[in-house]
Amino acid sequence: MSNKDDIFLALKSETRRKILAMLAAEPMYLTQLAEQLDIHQQAIFRHLEQLMKAGLLDSDYSDEGQGAPRKYYRIARAIRVEVQISPEMFDVELFDVLKIEIPTPEEYPELAKIVDKCSTLSKEPISRDTLMIYSNLLKELGFELQKVNTAKAIAEATYSNIRRQIRKISYELLPQRIDRRLIQTLASRGGEIKLTDLSLILHLTEEVIKERLDILEQNNLIRFTKGVIYLL
Repeated sequence: MSNKDDIFLALKSETRRKILAMLAAEPMYLTQLAEQLDIHQQAIFRHLEQLMKAGLLDSDYSDEGQGAPRKYYRIARAIRVEVQISPEMFDVELFDVLKIEIPTPEEYPELAKIVDKCSTLSKEPISRDTLMIYSNLLKELGFELQKVNTAKAIAEATYSNIRRQIRKISYELLPQRIDRRLIQTLASRGGEIKLTDLSLILHLTEEVIKERLDILEQNNLIRFTKGVIYLL
């Protein structure tokens, strides 16, 4: 998995984003990229190095039968970057989009039909008819993705609302800011968290946290045992 900071640094440049868009269509040579973007080859090469450092590109050589093999660049693999920013949370996640067949859950029958059609079609001879069928499958898949995205948006909105209520309750119950942070973090993670993890999340020493946990435990808000904190 690539480093998040390297990926964000790579995507910061508009030129590098254009390079990714071009290579998503097809692998290309350095000279092709420089010509189409109207940028000097040395500058393009530096951008390519940054993208390769982030793990977004790799390269290989093509042997065209005449002259020396030429180096070309391509997208290294499929990844998905998700960024969530709200008053209740900040979260960045990277996911590899795996190129494997995954059994479709029964609760998504329409998606299952599309997957089955695609699998069957991939075994048939290439023709104009299959091209049109693939096009229609993409349209159908777009509708299914819209359903999934809508459900995800509802879940994320509900998640934010719950975090907001947790914060509101902590403000009502606790006068000390540090205690509110402790309870909010604990409640937002299912009511159970290791002391070591809480220390990393809040950037506080374990000694400081233990002092506050003693007070919270006396008020019957938490239980701390064997290095694990539980919400009561």
